[in-house]
Amino acid sequence: MLANSKYAAAWSLTLAPLFLFIPAFLLAGMGPCSFAHPLVMVAALLLFVGLEIAALPRFVRAARSVGKGALAMIGIGMALFLLFLSAVLEYYFVAEYWT
Repeated sequence: MLANSKYAAAWSLTLAPLFLFIPAFLLAGMGPCSFAHPLVMVAALLLFVGLEIAALPRFVRAARSVGKGALAMIGIGMALFLLFLSAVLEYYFVAEYWT
């Protein structure tokens, strides 16, 4: 149980963008034919990148304190994948906004 509590902050930072993407998408007023507020998505994706970057050192600290690295390696892999996905979406929205 102690190991799971050490990883709680890291996992919550990693999974937060998954749960916050749909509300950010709706807040931006985006739909099949509209692109109403693209700066909302740009700001949200920058926040998502920051959350994923903040999760990486927390996984490392949790793995060092618990002594088991398997859960940390899975979490780091997921955080890196979501970081890459957020960066690609950020590039897409910024490129679309500037054109």
